Amino acid sequence: MNYDKMEANLLDHALTKYLKTTKQLDEATVPKPVNNIRGFILRIIYRHGSCTIKDILQEVTLSPSATTTALNHLEQAGLIERSRNNDDRRTVWITLSKSGRQAAVQMIENRQSLIDDMFGRLTEEEKQTFFSLIKKIMQ
Repeated sequence: MNYDKMEANLLDHALTKYLKTTKQLDEATVPKPVNNIRGFILRIIYRHGSCTIKDILQEVTLSPSATTTALNHLEQAGLIERSRNNDDRRTVWITLSKSGRQAAVQMIENRQSLIDDMFGRLTEEEKQTFFSLIKKIMQ
């Protein structure tokens, strides 16, 4: 089934507006070395608590070298810390520093605030319907 171009444009516009607004919120509240990609990586590490590059690569659409470059920038900015696994020296664990954790939490709060504002206009039934549809299409 093909959807009307207008529906595709509406979805594209909504997603673009959401991403643009989160970017603006982040630029106003998060340290400058954190761009969209680095912020996404910080939030992945935050969710995991401690993870490896392999864990991050499973969630990003970046190449391994681009991911490593982003991690190097985050480490240089003091936002992440790397440590070797004592049992297997090939494994490098990545965790957030205190400032990295603060940046990730701020970004999560920015998104929550935006979603609260956006969905504050909907009834509880509309919200439940919307999120059940999102879950269904994301399967």
